[in-house]
Amino acid sequence: MEMTSIYLRIIFLGAPFTYFYNALASALKSVGDSKTPLKFLMFSSVLNGVLDLIFIGGLGFGIVCSAVTTVIAEAVSAALSIGYVYQKIPYLQLKSGDFHLDRKLLHMTLQYGSVTALQQSCQPIGKLLIQGSVNTLGVDAIAAFNAVNRVDDFACMPEQSISHGITTFIAQNRGAKKYDRLQKGFRQGLFLEFGYWLCICSLVLVLRQNIVGLFVSENQAKEIILLGSQYLKSMAFFYLYPGFTNGFQGFYRGMGMMKMTLFGTFIQTSLRVIATWILVPRIGIYGVAFACAAGWSVMLLVEIPYYFYLRRNCIYPKSL
Repeated sequence: MEMTSIYLRIIFLGAPFTYFYNALASALKSVGDSKTPLKFLMFSSVLNGVLDLIFIGGLGFGIVCSAVTTVIAEAVSAALSIGYVYQKIPYLQLKSGDFHLDRKLLHMTLQYGSVTALQQSCQPIGKLLIQGSVNTLGVDAIAAFNAVNRVDDFACMPEQSISHGITTFIAQNRGAKKYDRLQKGFRQGLFLEFGYWLCICSLVLVLRQNIVGLFVSENQAKEIILLGSQYLKSMAFFYLYPGFTNGFQGFYRGMGMMKMTLFGTFIQTSLRVIATWILVPRIGIYGVAFACAAGWSVMLLVEIPYYFYLRRNCIYPKSL
């Protein structure tokens, strides 16, 4: 507890650096520069790893030092972003006259930010409740679920990145009133989601036993690998659902319809938790995979009809 407390204090003290990087990265993306913040993020990630190897692996300073190296890496990425903006992007540079309160913009920012915060809080709360259900199955099931949960996170991360790309594209063209490009960009984003799913589904199906084996020790490997690989055998096909839900979420965020994204996430998380508590006692951790599929499916049943409703009723430009 003492180490955890110190670690978290250091991380929270470094939160301003994370904020500045995220704010500047979003600003650069909004003007069409997505590569530069990615380069800075990659550099800071490598720097973080190198510092960990030096101070923890080499000098043996302990795990708390990883918080210090993380903050240092985040500070470097923020400094690089600030330097780049003030050298290359004049219209993103803040001047003394810019520091005044715009009530309308403040209201919009708080509205979007609060809804996004609520949406993002749904997922970890849901995971916590699902973990509680899995914990009743015993040590092997817990170990297997922890392993496949990491695989799920890794598999879904590119789908979320594509979704962020859709959001940026939709928002940029909506702001520029280039309405004819919105539908094309959204459609291409969904194609990317589908293409990625084909790749990750094939990879997980072929290598699922080897993948689960990366996360378990040898003395318990056999049973855990069996449980984990059977879970991934079903989940590999279900990864298609979050691909499309992320795609539609990206569209609604880009259109500024944040309440719709919150509503969809709340439905998906609630149904997934309920289905997990029903299925897990009966069929084990495989029930989590089917519970996830059920939540994602219902989420799509809400989001897809609403998308066509918007088009049919011209809620946004008719060219869509």
